[in-house]
Formats: sequence, C-alpha cells, structure tokens
Amino acid sequence: MGKMGEQLLQLLLVTLFGLLGSVVIGVMTYGTEVFNPGTIAFSFVSYGLSGAFIFAFYHARGLAETITAAVVTSAVQFIISSFWFPIVDALIWSFGVNLPIVLLAFVFERKLAPLRAFRFLVVALMYGFTFVVLTLIVERLSGTELLPPGLFQQNFTDGLLIGLGLGLGVEAGEAIGHSLPHKAGGQWPTHRSA
Repeated sequence: MGKMGEQLLQLLLVTLFGLLGSVVIGVMTYGTEVFNPGTIAFSFVSYGLSGAFIFAFYHARGLAETITAAVVTSAVQFIISSFWFPIVDALIWSFGVNLPIVLLAFVFERKLAPLRAFRFLVVALMYGFTFVVLTLIVERLSGTELLPPGLFQQNFTDGLLIGLGLGLGVEAGEAIGHSLPHKAGGQWPTHRSA
C-alpha cells in the first residue's frame, strides 16, 4: 500500500472509531434518539463525526490542510443543521465546536506529546467547556435572559460525553492503525508540517 493508501486507511480508521466512540456514549445516554437529526441528542453523531474527521485529517495530512478541512466540514455541518435549527445558532455551533479541534490536535501533537495518554480527558473537558461557552454566546445574541443553570450543566455534560467518546474512539482508531503493518516500517506515515 502506498503512502496515499496508508493516509486514507488512517483517515478512515480514526474517523470511524472516533464516531463510534461518540455514538456509543450517546446511545447509552439518549438511546436511539441520537439518530434523529431534529434532536439535541443528534449532536453525538454530528459532532462525533466532524470531530473525528478533523482529528484524523490532522494526523494524515498535517496542520495546513486540516484548517481547510475543518472550515469545509464546519460549513457543510452548518448547511445541514440550518434545516433544523435557527441560522445563527447553526452557524455558531458548527464553527464553534469544530475549529477548536484543530488547535487541540496541534497542541497535543507538538506541545503536549508527553501527556498524550490523557488526551481523551482533555478533549472531553474542552468539549464540555466549549458547549457552555457557545450556549452563553447564543443566549447573549438571541437576547434570551436568565437561562437556568440546568441548561448550562446539561450542555456541559453533553459536551463532556461527546468529547470523551470521541477522544477514546480516536485513541482506539490510532492504536488499531499503529498495529497494522505498513510499508514505512510498521508505523503510520508522519504528517507533513505546516
């Protein structure tokens, strides 16, 4: 298998397992409601898929191409989600959840490599934090006042669980990929730097 084939396999494995991790935790939390695009529970599928794809793309292709992939992924997610949610909400959530993943992938790859074993926890906390911040932004822009703390707590929990499943799934996809024989000496091809 050539370098392009190995990158495609890596992209497929990390995306698939990242999505599966998020969906499994979503099903354990919301049941099969996670497969209904008109519900909040669908976030486990939607953000699980987009997040896994962005993480996978970073490892397969590097930072520069991942930024483009994240923007395109966010735009596609925005277009699709705007059928079910108000335009401004869909815009804020699509880009607001996906773009920080690029930074997180970069930071772990370059700056926090020794803490890589804890990446899934950091991903979970980042998603929880992001969900709270985006809820606050949408609330401020919509003019809604005094949202109950329970809404923020539920959004934090959902983000935390999506991030946990995503992080564990990405780790599983990478581990499976690393265990497969590769032309380049049994290791994933290294990504190109920005």
